[in-house]
Amino acid sequence: MKTMNFKWLVMILAFFVLITDCKDEEKEVSKFIGDFVISKAQLAEALTIPTNEAGNISIPAGTDITQAIQTALLSAVSCSSPDKSYVEMREDNSLYLSCEGSSPLNAGTWEEVSATSLKLNMNSTAIPPVGFVLTVTDIVEDANGLTGITTVPLTKAMIAGMIASMQLTLTSSAPELFIVKISIEFMEK
Repeated sequence: MKTMNFKWLVMILAFFVLITDCKDEEKEVSKFIGDFVISKAQLAEALTIPTNEAGNISIPAGTDITQAIQTALLSAVSCSSPDKSYVEMREDNSLYLSCEGSSPLNAGTWEEVSATSLKLNMNSTAIPPVGFVLTVTDIVEDANGLTGITTVPLTKAMIAGMIASMQLTLTSSAPELFIVKISIEFMEK
């Protein structure tokens, strides 16, 4: 009788182990999935701009360029205000640019390179005429969102627009693209 009870106990334990081992593993969700507003952008390195009026001017690291970056990255979305536009990074790794109250624009794909690095593969619809890849590194997550470092190519026309408010114009020898290293903050919407 004791042998019979022991066999049942062993069978019940084996069955219990089988059931608990067969549980579906929970899928890990990336911290990058969500809707994010570009809330802050600052130069991470000084930027030198050749002007006709003042020669080479240096814009110091730490200078706020939030509006220029919002305009550059979200210009394909017609929005009444840049702070109403946002980036959607969906679970299927699709990337959309959106404006509150409007249909989202398919902007390409995104990928999690590592826990501290993100790549945005922006298509030509989002960034005409050919799109580009934006890699954000050194990402830190806090209660409000994500902060990281990226390098953004800004066109000659964009730089000219930025310095026009200072009554300055670019020299004819200014490069077509300025490679700008920035610190960028994405606040979760």
